[in-house]
Amino acid sequence: MNTGTPLAMSFSSTRNRIALITGLTALTLGGNLLGMVLGAPEGLLPLPALPLSIPIILASYWYPRRGVLFSICLAAIYAVTVFLLSPSAPLFALTILPRAIFLVLVGGVVALLATRLRESEQQMNQIIEFLPDATFAIDREGKVIAWNRAIEEMTGLQKNAMLGRGDYEYAVPFYDEQRPLLADRILQGDPEAGYPSVRREGGVFISEIHTPHLRSGRGSHIRLAATALLDRNGKVAGAIESIRDVSDEVMMEAALQNASRQLNTLSGILRTDLANRLAVLYGHLSVGVMKFDDPEVLSFIDDLHEAANGIRRQIEISREFRDIGTSPPAWIPVQETIRNAAAGLSFGPVSLQAWTERLEVFADPHLATVFTHLFENALDPATGVTRIVVTYQLRSDGCAIIVEDDGTGIPNEEKEKLFVQNAEGYGHGLFLAHEILAITGIAIRETGTFGTGARFEILVPSEGCRIV
Repeated sequence: MNTGTPLAMSFSSTRNRIALITGLTALTLGGNLLGMVLGAPEGLLPLPALPLSIPIILASYWYPRRGVLFSICLAAIYAVTVFLLSPSAPLFALTILPRAIFLVLVGGVVALLATRLRESEQQMNQIIEFLPDATFAIDREGKVIAWNRAIEEMTGLQKNAMLGRGDYEYAVPFYDEQRPLLADRILQGDPEAGYPSVRREGGVFISEIHTPHLRSGRGSHIRLAATALLDRNGKVAGAIESIRDVSDEVMMEAALQNASRQLNTLSGILRTDLANRLAVLYGHLSVGVMKFDDPEVLSFIDDLHEAANGIRRQIEISREFRDIGTSPPAWIPVQETIRNAAAGLSFGPVSLQAWTERLEVFADPHLATVFTHLFENALDPATGVTRIVVTYQLRSDGCAIIVEDDGTGIPNEEKEKLFVQNAEGYGHGLFLAHEILAITGIAIRETGTFGTGARFEILVPSEGCRIV
């Protein structure tokens, strides 16, 4: 990134720099020589070595590898000149040597600092240069100070042609006109202007747009991410923006959504057809119960009725599953999700306490259904629950959201069947809860002790939980 000082930018060419250093060297040495000739070096120049440090500082800053050699030569010229032209004195030679050493030290320190600064700038340039996303940076005046390889490939514009360009010229490849990009909006203090659905993650502003001018005019969906560059005083010194082509992701998501809608339509037709046929079957079974009184026939009818009930339960489960996975996973606040799940249930005298503030998990948007089924099982009158508590624990492998109650609990022999398709007894709806969580790699298990209450642990991997 080209972030040099104004002085350095004014003398950016080698010829101008050498001319300036030569002129200052001649001026300072000439001033010292004049003082020596006039016979009053100490009077005219109380600290005669200080003016000489100016060309040494510039030479060491612009040319660190030669700065020390230049300072040694200039210090030697200064020492010889003063020694030859000044009146001899017993201790005068001792006053020249510290001044010469001072000049050499100045050159060495500045050269060292300049070398470190260039190494840091080079590392930063390499980081930006090899970022996989197209990236550019601008200063406070809106001029380009960085333009990496990825954005060269995306736009077809080379770095040498873009560095130092302003007036929104870097927006032409995306909009076919000069207009502010997201980085410019940040400098202007209004990042939401002109961009749809701008969201903020920390200090980074993100937006997605479609531009018809990339990919040789075929158009692209791009994701923009921009943030401010701050100086040492915390003031905005510029902005940096990265651009990612997400066209393939958008097309894939659209194709999946279309396929999901078609499958849902088909499954809805099948469920309706099966429900109608079941209604006819139930009608025949009811007639059979009224028409026959043979115990064997009635037992056979009961078996058919139970099979029909099983089919009906499968239809209900498929209806609950139809929307799962149709929306992409997202970061979901757990406390708000628990409140939404509880709002649709009647707790009566049972108290619900949740301590999950600031916790977010990356899960399917139907996460509330998980808590709904957990609460429904706990609220069954047979469990005797009076209190439900939801907490969480941060662990080395992620986070555990714990839902526990003070009811009778679940027998050990029933725990293995909790998360299989079972609409009767323990675990009603927990198969569905298990499948919702499994979409983003979240597990669930029951760790309670029978007789003291149920205890469900929702195990979220480390990359799927965060505290905000």
